[in-house]
Amino acid sequence: MTVRVYRLLAALCDLLIATVFFLLWGWLRRPGSGVGWWLIGTALFVVAWMEICWRLRGSPGKAMFNLGVNYRSRGTVYLRELVGKGATWATSGLGLLTIFLPQQRTLHDYIANTDVSRSPNASGLVDGLRIGFAAIVGGVVVLAYVGAKDSPSSAAALAPAKWNVNDSSKAVMTVHVFRGKDEYAQGSGFLIDGQGTAVSNVHVIGAGDRAEVELQDGRKFPVTDVRAYDMSQDVAIFKIGNAANGNPPRPAVPGAFPAVQLGTSGNLQILDKVVVISSPEGLSNTVTEGILSARRGGDQPALQVSAAISPGSSGGPVFDEAGFVVGVAQSQWDEGENLNFAIPVEVVTTLLKKPDMNVTTQNFFTNVLHRDVHSDKDYDDDDSSNDSTTNRRHWR
Repeated sequence: MTVRVYRLLAALCDLLIATVFFLLWGWLRRPGSGVGWWLIGTALFVVAWMEICWRLRGSPGKAMFNLGVNYRSRGTVYLRELVGKGATWATSGLGLLTIFLPQQRTLHDYIANTDVSRSPNASGLVDGLRIGFAAIVGGVVVLAYVGAKDSPSSAAALAPAKWNVNDSSKAVMTVHVFRGKDEYAQGSGFLIDGQGTAVSNVHVIGAGDRAEVELQDGRKFPVTDVRAYDMSQDVAIFKIGNAANGNPPRPAVPGAFPAVQLGTSGNLQILDKVVVISSPEGLSNTVTEGILSARRGGDQPALQVSAAISPGSSGGPVFDEAGFVVGVAQSQWDEGENLNFAIPVEVVTTLLKKPDMNVTTQNFFTNVLHRDVHSDKDYDDDDSSNDSTTNRRHWR
């Protein structure tokens, strides 16, 4: 390699050595000792560096590559290494580019009138410098690794942002279902986009010929139409429209409603934490916590959870620990304790890919579900299923 290449490599070595010193000096400086101690240490480092350059006839980096500088005196050392190199780096390193001229001089060489050439050094000294430099590099790598591993800021940057339950609660609704003028049933639901698209159970939305939702902030909106549904999985996707009962109409702008984020239930492991937000017995935005107890298969796959699902909770979102919806609350076992079930969120994502049906709630109730508005028969009274597990689960 040419002298130019060796000089550039030597400059990188010197820069690394100086950087390590200032980092270590800043790290070891006594807390509260002020700027004075740091300046004294820096001055001592500069004096020591100048003396080393004088004795080596060049910087430690140059000595490692058998390069020498024709210093005329210690004053020349200070002029070149302190004033000259200060000027070189003040030009953002542009002063190094003159090394590619025929004279192979940098800006600090011109300032001090020095030249750099190949100059054999004592092998023992050079070997010692190389070993020392390798030790410095190794130490920097170790310190960087330990610092990054133990740094609170680094850990915070790598850790996922903490889920704010209150933000998700804003998108959870109480669903009031009417038959004629009278309220017949109540359940839960949740918004999945800012345009008023929401999710609940078929047995909630389909319990009457009209439905109205109430958000956490007290605003009420009618259910305008059912966009898609899956009767066998008991999931319905619907839209809410203009405000009801004289409340201000919803803003006709994107993102007017709060919304949750859909996740995937496939990543959930047994004993993973889950959270249900719903309106049991009309108590809006009730939060219950539990774990994934089991996965149930069959014609109607379900997530068995220990988080409480009570009457009125049906249709509420089931969240994972990161705040993503992994299921839709549906039912509770009639016998036993803390045996609750949710529909995997993948049923919702599949329905979202289907074309919009745009069926009104009244048509959904009378035509799709084939009900009489005066009938007292509930959707969950149908015991035609042969699945004993499904029959013993009671919709909430």
